[in-house]
Amino acid sequence: MPILRTTLFAVLLFAPAVAPAQPAAAPNPSFNLLNHADTAVTAFFATPAGRANWGRDRLDGKTLAAGGKAPIRLPADGNCIYDLRAVFTGGHEDVQHEVNVCKVEDVTVGGAPAARELRLHNGGSVALTKLLLRPAGAGHKPVNLTQDKQIAPGAEGRFDLPGSDCLFDLRATFADGRTLEKHAADLCKSPDLSVQ
Repeated sequence: MPILRTTLFAVLLFAPAVAPAQPAAAPNPSFNLLNHADTAVTAFFATPAGRANWGRDRLDGKTLAAGGKAPIRLPADGNCIYDLRAVFTGGHEDVQHEVNVCKVEDVTVGGAPAARELRLHNGGSVALTKLLLRPAGAGHKPVNLTQDKQIAPGAEGRFDLPGSDCLFDLRATFADGRTLEKHAADLCKSPDLSVQ
C-alpha cells in the first residue's frame, strides 16, 4: 500500500498543471488625439455613439495646441463605437460619428477631410430615377443625390458622401415606380453598392 501511495504521489507531482482559462481582455478604446488644425483644441468629447449628452471634456480643461498630440483614455468596458467632438479656438467644431476607436491608435481632428465617394451600380433593367441618402437613425433629413439625373440600367453613378458619418440609410426609386431600401449601410467600409 505505501508503494501505491508513493507512486500516486509521484504521478501527481509530475503531472502538468492545468491553468484555469483566463477571460478575454476587453478591447482597448483609448487612442492618441492629433490636432491638424491651425488653432488649438479647447475641449474634446468622446461618448458612446448615439447618446444625446456629450459628457465631460476629455482634455480636463487643458488645450491641445495646433500640431499637438494628447492621449485620450476611455474605459475598457467592451464599447468601441464612439461619437467624437473637438471644439477649437473661435468655437468651430469637428464632429465624427460612430468611430470604432478600438481599431485605431490615432484620431485626427481639424485636418481637411478626405473626399469620400459612393459608387452606385444600377444592376436592374430600368433606370434609377432617385437616390435618397441620410445618416442612419431618426432625425436626419434625406438628401437626393441624383437630383434631376438618372442612372441607366448597367450604369454607375458616383456621389460625394456628406459629413463624416459612415452608416447611412438609402432609398432608391426606379422608373417603374419600384423602391429599394437599405438601412445602416456602412459606406466607409463598402463604398461600392449595387442595386437592382
